[in-house]
Amino acid sequence: MKKLFLLLAMLAVLCSGVAGDISPLEGVPVLGMPKAEAFETKPVNFVVIDRARSVGKADMRGWIQMVKMDYHVPYYRLMDDNTKANAAVDEMFAKNPKPDKEAMKAAAEQAGCGALVVMVVHRMDSYMVTSHSPFDHDMETYVRTFAYADMYAYNSDGNKFIRRFLRETDLKPLGLAEEPSDTIKWTLGNLLNKMEGKPQI
Repeated sequence: MKKLFLLLAMLAVLCSGVAGDISPLEGVPVLGMPKAEAFETKPVNFVVIDRARSVGKADMRGWIQMVKMDYHVPYYRLMDDNTKANAAVDEMFAKNPKPDKEAMKAAAEQAGCGALVVMVVHRMDSYMVTSHSPFDHDMETYVRTFAYADMYAYNSDGNKFIRRFLRETDLKPLGLAEEPSDTIKWTLGNLLNKMEGKPQI
């Protein structure tokens, strides 16, 4: 009986020792995998100035998609509130109609963002053109498109800057023409990819 009691007592001690060793292991990475390193989520502002008075919600969704392609969570977060960024950009253009790297850097710092993307849309429209050739009885319809926009981008991570003045005018057969909004969209996406060292779309 004593032997049985001693055996049970030893088992209880061993179990309590094992249980006591578990709590300090809480939080230790499983299978030697390191914990995720802490990083700062940088705010990003995208400011669009519509001087063409033709930018719609669908256009903005497509352009925002391009910005998020390069500046996405968890490293970046596109801000919904552009109040400070709008004021900083307005002040920037008041001083310089074609901002350079230093101007964009100052605007980003004033806005309190890690990356700033600014686009000024000057023209974004299209209209149909019908051919009237005397040698061709079958009239053909074409679409003339205009996509004019100034694009600027600055990223404090690496102190990177890029800009482009898009002036795209095209004439293509009906059904083959690209929407001016899409021309601006793909140009913006490729511009940001170029600055960030990513492949072109």
